[in-house]
Amino acid sequence: MAELQTKRGSQLENADEGHSGKKARARGMTNGVVKQEHQETEGEEEDQEEGEVRQGTSDPGAALVATEAMGEPQISLRLGITLFHCRACLRPLKPPTFKCDADHVVCFACRTVHGQSCPAGAAYVACPEVDAFVRDAKQPCAFEEFGCNSVVVYHSAADHHRACPWAPCSCPSPGCDFLSSPARLLDHFAAAHAWPIAEVSYGRPHALAVPPPGGRHALVGEEDRRVFLVSASAVGAAAVAVSLVCVRANGGAAEGVPQYRCKLWAEVASNKDNMTMMMSKVASSNLAGGLPAAGEQGMFLAVPVDILHDVSGEAPLLMVRIDRISAAAKAGTPPARNTRRLQ
Repeated sequence: MAELQTKRGSQLENADEGHSGKKARARGMTNGVVKQEHQETEGEEEDQEEGEVRQGTSDPGAALVATEAMGEPQISLRLGITLFHCRACLRPLKPPTFKCDADHVVCFACRTVHGQSCPAGAAYVACPEVDAFVRDAKQPCAFEEFGCNSVVVYHSAADHHRACPWAPCSCPSPGCDFLSSPARLLDHFAAAHAWPIAEVSYGRPHALAVPPPGGRHALVGEEDRRVFLVSASAVGAAAVAVSLVCVRANGGAAEGVPQYRCKLWAEVASNKDNMTMMMSKVASSNLAGGLPAAGEQGMFLAVPVDILHDVSGEAPLLMVRIDRISAAAKAGTPPARNTRRLQ
């Protein structure tokens, strides 16, 4: 938790003319009224504004309206972490909480377990005062430096971090140690590596040039700004393996995060006789180990030489269609089909 950040008192002017430009220490607040002759710093201006809220009007109703408009005051405290953890499971307390006769606070579900190790764990009383604290104890997201502005309840922080879209990922380019959120990686891809970036709509095909081995192409979902990376590597003597990955640190395992399916196919517009296609669920990766080679990755589209170098001389197109599916629907996702080639 952050350092205690609270203003105590107002800054006083030194009555001595020889020290008129310096701040004096507050020597007591007997009646809570501070006289300010002039302001010297930005901090003093903020203190004056707070003084106006406390003293500004004799109308209690107006003061209440002013306070409500400001919102409930918030403070940051540093407290021992054990105060917010269950004495039985050692995980963050979630209301409702209970206390045994030895004053051990435990989760509702841990009462039976705690009773096996604590002699005073036979009887429990509810702790509404503890519930009030654990419901309101909040902390900034651990990925604040990467762009997340969320302030989350402490006992739910782990769930938030598992699904946070700002969790950092790595740049997969060899020798590049850039680390940031997927959204910020996009700017890095374009500025540092000149990788093309395109927006795509889910459920609609998007045409790209088939990337050469080592080529990359970033895609961004228009609906949710999810980042995908298309990559190509050599497979065999002349074929190219194309794969697609969702760039996110928490992967697809976190509860409630969206899932995706993709269809990749390569074709020459003027020659519909030859086409190769692949359908699969989109894997997720934080790209910490870079992009795996074709033989190490999961599903990929193998584009053979007779499509890459069609007799017409026309450059082949890589068609990409991404479908977003709900987390609840992933259990019914049909199995991925192997790469097939139609002639």
